[in-house]
Amino acid sequence: MLTWILLRAAGIGAYLMLWATVSWGLIGTTSVVGKRVSRATSITFHQFLAASAFFLIGVHMGSLLLDSFVHFTPLDVAVPLHTRYKTVPVALGIASMYAVATVLVSSWTRKRLTTTWWRRLHLLAVPAFALALVHGVFTGTDVVRSWIWWGYVLTGGSVLFLMLTRALTIGLRPERHDPPPGVQTRARAPREAAMSAPRQPNDGRTPVPAVRRRPAPRTAVRPGVGSAAPPAAVPSDQFVASRPVFGNGSHRTDGEPTEP
Repeated sequence: MLTWILLRAAGIGAYLMLWATVSWGLIGTTSVVGKRVSRATSITFHQFLAASAFFLIGVHMGSLLLDSFVHFTPLDVAVPLHTRYKTVPVALGIASMYAVATVLVSSWTRKRLTTTWWRRLHLLAVPAFALALVHGVFTGTDVVRSWIWWGYVLTGGSVLFLMLTRALTIGLRPERHDPPPGVQTRARAPREAAMSAPRQPNDGRTPVPAVRRRPAPRTAVRPGVGSAAPPAAVPSDQFVASRPVFGNGSHRTDGEPTEP
């Protein structure tokens, strides 16, 4: 009995997580929400929802192998159209599981894929949700409950509405293209863009803004390092005065006259 409750709860939980994953992916790519939520936060939350959905799918499949009401084998839960119990709805659920796994792996290996291929693989999330919806309606035993039935209706209708909204706002966002191989792109600073812009000739009427120049840095020069050392001081008792005192150019040293 516990296994039966667990597989039903895991199946419904996996469907709700998959609905939240697809819904957030469609909401996060619209022009309204995409400007208010950062891209890193949106991607992290989106990957968390997808990983939670895939984990609950694994719990649901594992509980099917342990349940004794319908004897499922590993091939029955892994290979489509292999089981005899509701063959087509179960096959749709298995296909949905593989589609979710493909989308999740493509998100983990985003850096190794181009934008075109990443988008193509990411589009499998919508068919995966649609297959899970049909699988839950025709295979789940709780669909006879009114709140489960209306839950399927509301979730399916909300995804359809978000898809229409995304289609109508797709032209409001700029297209993203991959840079050529080996070329690194970076945003140009406003100052660099202003310097690279062509200068318009001044007619003398438009005031020219003053350009502030930064002063040259002052560097302290130590004696003996990169420059000549200052002359050493000479004691006063060793100073010798020498100056011409005679007309023939002779000099006098230490106050004594020299011979002409």
